[in-house]
Amino acid sequence: MAPSKSLFILFLWARSLLLPLPLLAQSQSIIPVASLLPPDSPNAGATLFEYERLQLTEELVQRVREQEKTAKYGSFFAFGDLDSPKAMLKNGSCKLFPGDKSWPKEDLWDAFDNLLGGALIPTTPIAAPCYKNWGLYDSEKCAAVIANWTNPYLHTLILVNPYTNEADPTSVAFQIFQGRTCLPTSNLNGTCTLGGYPAYAVNISNVAQIQLAVNFARNANIRLVIKNTGHCYLGKSGGAGALSVWTHSLKDIELIDDYKVGEYEGKALKLGAGVTVREVYLAAHRHGVTALGGICDTVGYAGGYIAGGGHTLLSGIYGMAADQVMALEAVTADGKKITASQMSHPDLCWALRGGGGSTFAIVTSIIIRVHPKLPVTLSSFSFNSTLVGKEAFWLGVRAYFELFIPFTDAGTYSYFWIYNTNGTYSMDMKPFWALNHTIASFNDLVQPWFQKLSHLGIPFTPATKSYPEFWPAFDEAWPPGSGAVGGWTTRPGNRLFPRANWEDPVKFNQTFSAIQESSKSGYRLGGYHQTPRNRAHVSNAVNTAWRTAISFLILGINVAGDATPAEMGAASAELEDALEPWRRIAPNGEGGGSYLNEADIGEPDWQSAFYGENYPRLRELKDKWDLEGVF
Repeated sequence: MAPSKSLFILFLWARSLLLPLPLLAQSQSIIPVASLLPPDSPNAGATLFEYERLQLTEELVQRVREQEKTAKYGSFFAFGDLDSPKAMLKNGSCKLFPGDKSWPKEDLWDAFDNLLGGALIPTTPIAAPCYKNWGLYDSEKCAAVIANWTNPYLHTLILVNPYTNEADPTSVAFQIFQGRTCLPTSNLNGTCTLGGYPAYAVNISNVAQIQLAVNFARNANIRLVIKNTGHCYLGKSGGAGALSVWTHSLKDIELIDDYKVGEYEGKALKLGAGVTVREVYLAAHRHGVTALGGICDTVGYAGGYIAGGGHTLLSGIYGMAADQVMALEAVTADGKKITASQMSHPDLCWALRGGGGSTFAIVTSIIIRVHPKLPVTLSSFSFNSTLVGKEAFWLGVRAYFELFIPFTDAGTYSYFWIYNTNGTYSMDMKPFWALNHTIASFNDLVQPWFQKLSHLGIPFTPATKSYPEFWPAFDEAWPPGSGAVGGWTTRPGNRLFPRANWEDPVKFNQTFSAIQESSKSGYRLGGYHQTPRNRAHVSNAVNTAWRTAISFLILGINVAGDATPAEMGAASAELEDALEPWRRIAPNGEGGGSYLNEADIGEPDWQSAFYGENYPRLRELKDKWDLEGVF
């Protein structure tokens, strides 16, 4: 792709030694401290996106140091040294917090903003229009925020918020780990504070801005967090007193018709760091291929989703989404832009695919292998205990669980919830997802279960439909904005259960009993039958428990909306106790584990639970790539 006129002008400016470095006083459309690098990225087997070609260089940092207006700030934007003694000394040191004596002064923040081209945004919580203490009270905007609070598009997807007409770079999908300090309210006497929101965000439009942000955070010793959409049960894209790198504007998507890396030769998609699951699916469909992704359309694809491994509707045929990643462009903790692939920094490439979000580097783009279009059959239905009683209900649920081996061997996947509402039980299949199946083959597969439900007298009416390809099936099952967010009254935890627990009748009875007792105790259960295995035969940092899993189940406990810190602590203890029977029947090291994107933050032995056999190597690579604790 040819550079635009403005980029070409910038290139000439950056290469000229005669022009002085400007310190901008107003927002600009381009960053003043960037060089336009050549487009080739041979170690990735593809060209760079234009925003990746705009990079900070040593020469430009030196010019910042030499200019009279910026000389005193120059050290804050210098590149780091991953092996320096200074880094070793600073590793693990406490980060500065707003109000601390050494917290950067306003003139330094202004200089940083000017070098960014006006991309620095002081945080204003999304619900601030509902509070007078921010001086922004607006009854109409507040009403819009309240009315749309559970819509994921309000928090995560739209650059300019459609309800308030204001950009919001820092809101997160689930508020409980933000601290619940600025919730939507009609109470005019309430108080809104930043809580776990970052202090500032950088609205990223090119790699040079990411490099400046990393260098500034590292040299100023302030916390750095990374956000695309903020869709995370545990709020990992937030951080009190932090500088946030907001990648949501990096929306480039490109099809590579003939991608060759290692043994792979075929089609691939190159994806910018700001794309979402829905955007990936739609782009793949338009290019005549299928890409792996999750069920929530507002999830940011190239960042936390891939870093967590990426469990997916297509896992029964292709494995995990992280298994499809061939190369990544990234900015490391020293502020350098690198390519991570099998040919360049293969250890970092290994870690970034499943080794945990915001841990090793900031990904600016990824390249994924894609697959042919395949037919899909979906079936949604529900049943409950109202007419048949609790015993028959649980026999019907057990009949489903008993079939997980043939269901997963057939490449299928499900998403379901089991509710206990004051002793009345219900199961909601949302849906049963049968990739590469016709209605006839699907009916043959589920016939034993459906026959058992009918024998038990359980009324249910499956809504089953076949689609010629993936995208229309997904779009109908999960339309835009589906999946409520914004909650602050649920604590999640989960467990990965291995196939071995189904192959051994004694273990299966113990497993199902533990799951059933959790529901009887009043906890909400959700989950999937799926078995990703390592179908692509790759080496990456995906939790090894996923490779033997046959089911992923989530347990949620309720907490009061106005819970005190002590009550939140009690809820944490309750969650750990509630998950303990699951841990005992599916222990770490025996195929059990936990998916870190929807986990209990108090998970004991989290190293093994979240990372399986990979934790020791990941710990070593963390020390190699981020000894200073930038991420």
